[in-house]
Amino acid sequence: GINAEYGDFNKAVVSTQSTGRFLTPTEFFKDYVLPGRPVVFKGAAKQFPAYQKWDDDYFLSFEESTKWMVGYEIGKKETREGGADPIPFAEYIRRYQTEDLYCVTGLPKFLRGDLPLYAPLDCEFVTSELMDDLVMWFSSGGTKSVWHYDDYENLNCLIRGKKELILANRSEMELGHFQREGSFSKVDVDAVDTDSFPGFKDITFYNATIEGGDCVYIPTFWGHVVRSWGRNIAINAWWEIYKTPFQCKPANLPNFGVVKMITDSDIGQDGEEPKETEGTRDLAGHIRLSIYSSQPLRQLGFLPKERFLSIMEIGREQLAEEENFIDLSDEEWLKVFDKLDTNTDGSLQPVEIDKIQDDETLFFLLNNAASHSVGDDRSEL
Repeated sequence: GINAEYGDFNKAVVSTQSTGRFLTPTEFFKDYVLPGRPVVFKGAAKQFPAYQKWDDDYFLSFEESTKWMVGYEIGKKETREGGADPIPFAEYIRRYQTEDLYCVTGLPKFLRGDLPLYAPLDCEFVTSELMDDLVMWFSSGGTKSVWHYDDYENLNCLIRGKKELILANRSEMELGHFQREGSFSKVDVDAVDTDSFPGFKDITFYNATIEGGDCVYIPTFWGHVVRSWGRNIAINAWWEIYKTPFQCKPANLPNFGVVKMITDSDIGQDGEEPKETEGTRDLAGHIRLSIYSSQPLRQLGFLPKERFLSIMEIGREQLAEEENFIDLSDEEWLKVFDKLDTNTDGSLQPVEIDKIQDDETLFFLLNNAASHSVGDDRSEL
């Protein structure tokens, strides 16, 4: 096959806000999140206490560092084959400069006070309903991720080091050779075999190179690979997909230490009862995800009625595992579609998809469809 490094492909440059500040939440969601456009905020994190303080001596000055457990991987080229058993944060700090290690873990809670709530996320609705996780990526540099996408929105702030991100629009997801399980591709990021992975020849790639103090927004489902150089610390905030425009009431929270996360992969202190961090997205979130990740939504911006049943197959499989499962026929599922299609145009727009806002609403829809009482009244949603 023809081998090529990612650097060999032509790349456009991701839009950059060079003002040294973030956009307001309204600007950010309107101009970038809703349309799904990546953006770099140059220097926006340089005022963070974390940017001023986070060296190894500072980390070790906390007594909690000897007790707080962190997840890490052996090897800096990601394989998705699982990490090593968690170790105390202080032990990782003593080892990472001389060993081939990469810390990927929920940001320990004793450090969250150093990280202000990212200004574009300073909306009460976002912090109370959508925030999923806060993840630390910490190494001595030289890391390489797999080619993958995330099913959460992602605002990643680099505190130390340098990173290069190569991205591809979610509208070209079919060209990325992603596995259904795990949201990543087995392509070798150091030598892309375009005979085995021919889609890569046709993808339009984008480049975002960031340095300490910069932040980058990576939209849901955008393919990307990330490389790092130098002592490297990045913190990414993941939040749930939600495309409906909403009024932003400031959350007025001082830092991420007081933000409740849906998943929160912080392991906690040694001896604490391990908590489940996978599968915490509610059923309504999984249903929205099935629709948002579908090809019609990514390429057309809406879901036609004739594609609804095929797109919902995965969601129906997940519902079948629930104790209060309601076994709907195809005809009844189309009644659910009609209930959501409030403007009766035969398609679901993002504002209509987001009506499936929680499990209570989801089961209301299912129960109504099963009892054949949906009718034409769409006002109850």
